[in-house]
Amino acid sequence: MRRKMQRATRRTQKGITLVLISMVLLILLGMAAFGIDLNHQVLNKTRLQNAVDAAALAGAVVVDDNGNVSAAENAARATLTSISASEGNAELTFTDSNTAVTFSTDRSTFVSAASFTPPISGEYDIYVRVAVTDIGLMQYLSDLFGINKNVSASAVAGRSAAITYTCNISPIAMCADTSSPNTTWGYVPQPGYDPTVDRIPSTLYQMKPADHKSGGIGPGNFHLLDLGTSGKNAVRDAFAGATNNCITIGNNIDTETGKGTGPVAQGINTRFGKFNGPTQEGGTVKSDKYTEEPSPNLNENTFQNSSFYYADYVAALASCESGGACNNSHYDADGSSGRRILRVPIIDCDSTTGGKQSVTVLGLGCFFLLQEVKQKGNESQIFGQFLEDCVINNGSTGTDPTDKGLYKIQLYKDPFSGAS
Repeated sequence: MRRKMQRATRRTQKGITLVLISMVLLILLGMAAFGIDLNHQVLNKTRLQNAVDAAALAGAVVVDDNGNVSAAENAARATLTSISASEGNAELTFTDSNTAVTFSTDRSTFVSAASFTPPISGEYDIYVRVAVTDIGLMQYLSDLFGINKNVSASAVAGRSAAITYTCNISPIAMCADTSSPNTTWGYVPQPGYDPTVDRIPSTLYQMKPADHKSGGIGPGNFHLLDLGTSGKNAVRDAFAGATNNCITIGNNIDTETGKGTGPVAQGINTRFGKFNGPTQEGGTVKSDKYTEEPSPNLNENTFQNSSFYYADYVAALASCESGGACNNSHYDADGSSGRRILRVPIIDCDSTTGGKQSVTVLGLGCFFLLQEVKQKGNESQIFGQFLEDCVINNGSTGTDPTDKGLYKIQLYKDPFSGAS
């Protein structure tokens, strides 16, 4: 009797063991399914977030350049399509039904391009939001457990606040009107100034005088800056855009004495497609896309009578790029638009004494080069038009929300998605 009971107990134990092993295997299978599918989902979520980030930035760059929200939407969608076609992103399929590109002036209410009302004369910045929802991914084992495996992501991009630290600086300074800090130190000519349409003579400046006594820094100075490297060679390279010297608003910077006729002309003129000095074309050092100049050329007596403004540049470049009327002798499709814009420190000249000296950087301004620089001592002036703001490639912003001066295109936290 006892033997029979022992055999029955062993059979029962074997049955329980089999059940336990089955349960453990099922748990392990579930964990494997969870691990494989979770890692796959996280990977594609990251790829999707990178894609919408890039698309939002691409759209923001376009709308910042021309204010055209339809063109910005096309740029954003083209970026997504390009990313989807790249290796490893085959599962990221973007369609009209799962992708939305919307626009806002306050980052709180976004509408489609068709419903968007552009701000008047740059009164407000335009922000781009790209949202992709519920892209289904391949399921390995999670489908057995009824787990949904979709990914979504969104991103918002637009102009930053004013830059307080940047490395995109030209080696020339302009003097501030220290009594007018709220008008970019006296350079904004009137409320609502929009250099893309306005042609105002008072915005035209002789940035580098031919005579050191005509400048505002004092004897021996032609408004050039010492960026801490090798004298006039550094000036030439910096004017060409081949260096990466940095400054911070509120800090001091040294002036560079002397006229620097050859290096200044050789550096500046690369922006007009003229490579007559040691600096060679390549990388970021290239011609602007559109190089038309005033006719006749300007001099120290006529520079405020220019026949060519930044507004003319913007209109002519847009016409050339869209296939409209174009003077091909001035248009270089392989150039880089905006190369004629210099990012310039605005300094305190109230107490300058002449000679090499340290000056305080009060702000940053943007100036459009009106014409090439002559490599001739008494005619080597730089003439430029003040622009209220311009984009840079890199820099740090302050807490001041002002829209004047230099800025960059950056990502913002999406107010509608805690995960973005």
